Amino acid sequence: MKKVLFTVLIPVLLVSFSFGQEKRFHLSFFGGVNHVFAYGSEDDYMMGENDFPITPAHTPLDLGAALAYLLTENLAVELRGDFTFNSMVTFLDPSDQDTVEINTSKHFSISLNLLYQLFKGKIRPYIVLGGGIDKIFAEEESYISSYGYEIEFGLLDRTIDLFANTGFGLYFWVAPLFDVKIETRYIFMFAESESIKSLNVVVGFMFRF
Repeated sequence: MKKVLFTVLIPVLLVSFSFGQEKRFHLSFFGGVNHVFAYGSEDDYMMGENDFPITPAHTPLDLGAALAYLLTENLAVELRGDFTFNSMVTFLDPSDQDTVEINTSKHFSISLNLLYQLFKGKIRPYIVLGGGIDKIFAEEESYISSYGYEIEFGLLDRTIDLFANTGFGLYFWVAPLFDVKIETRYIFMFAESESIKSLNVVVGFMFRF
């Protein structure tokens, strides 16, 4: 009988002890969208070189994962990776109103951030501040415009850019080691020609261990 009680109680005590400890590692998986605001200017128009100077706003899908480590009860450092898919956009030639529809390039970004949890509870808001690098997977492609012209988009001189991001999120308690998260981040990318701004909104889940 004692052996049976010992066999049953030990796992229960171990699980209770594990749940009672503060879990310093937080692993998140998420998905959402990255809304890129329009950038460029008609002043940058150059016939035969930059016929479509304005990149219109577009909203590709975004998938990612993040690993955070608690430094204190409220402060954590996070390593995050995002893969942004391509999306269709329509470019306009301001000189003759010709248009061409193209597929934007895919991106991969990695960032290092600080997360500060404002207070504890079943719903826990937090703020984000950090930055990282973004890699664009650009390819040389040809498209036919609405006027029947062949338009070539060449390779970029620079495919890696730095960016800064800040944002706000919410953790929703579901189970002792499991949360649902909603988060939005404003991203400011220091691209070669000009800054590119976007708004990232994701929903996901987070494990504590």
